[in-house]
Amino acid sequence: MYKNIKTAVVGSINMDMILTADRIPDVGENLLGNTYSYANGGKGANQATALTRLGAEVKMIGKVGNDVNGKKLIENLEANNIDASGVSEEGSETGLAAILIDKDGRNRIIVYEGANGEINAGEAINSIDDDTQLLLIQFETSEDVVTAVVNHAVSRNITTVIDCGPAKEFNLEKMQGATIISPNESETKALTGILPDNEETILEASKILKERSKAQFVVLKLGERGCSVFDGEKLTILPPYKTEVVDTTAAGDCFTAAMALEYVRTGDIYKACDMGNKAGAIAVSRMGAADSMPTISELY
Repeated sequence: MYKNIKTAVVGSINMDMILTADRIPDVGENLLGNTYSYANGGKGANQATALTRLGAEVKMIGKVGNDVNGKKLIENLEANNIDASGVSEEGSETGLAAILIDKDGRNRIIVYEGANGEINAGEAINSIDDDTQLLLIQFETSEDVVTAVVNHAVSRNITTVIDCGPAKEFNLEKMQGATIISPNESETKALTGILPDNEETILEASKILKERSKAQFVVLKLGERGCSVFDGEKLTILPPYKTEVVDTTAAGDCFTAAMALEYVRTGDIYKACDMGNKAGAIAVSRMGAADSMPTISELY
């Protein structure tokens, strides 16, 4: 289905430390947890894994430290048939994410960027192959890197999808004309000052993002409400797929990867977002980040 699509992901590669408890502790509280584990993560690596599980050809571009975690993460990328030749091992230390998950599957995440914040824009751009059809990028690297890479990809007519996580202020005006810009609810508020909690605020925020980024489409990830699409004229809300929520970690990364591939395949943003909703529903029904990503056979 997607095997002939050549993709590149520029972004973060982290070791995830996953902590589970019945609830998140209050300030100053010492609470007994249930389990802890380690998993391969980082929004960039998660999206690369989602792409390769769906059958695409994937090159990961990023940086890790010359340490145990960095070596394990590169080994994992290669084990998942991801080209890791664009990953430098010269970072100060490998990125780490501490993920707290309560009994309802809701998470709180603290990210330590480490080597992810040391990616060089020029090196990243040089690592994007000439025949790349799709570029995915997130905000877990520096603003200069994101801006330079997006502008390069747009200038080369590469389908460019910006995942606006994690939530932060960002000078969107410096990168213009991406194919899709896609924040979730908290990221939308950070970028526009508007929480998209109803159709009116969804449209208001989408218009601001469209004007600031000049992206072709604004796609808001709305969690249990599905997603919205704004093309500059019309707002469409696509409902979610019902599922039992176990862990929401990386659901947005899974959505983004599936949406992007389906858009490249069909050129239909609505089919693409519906596919993203389906993939995200599968991801939240499983524990973990990269390990929760669906395969193509589960989507079709």
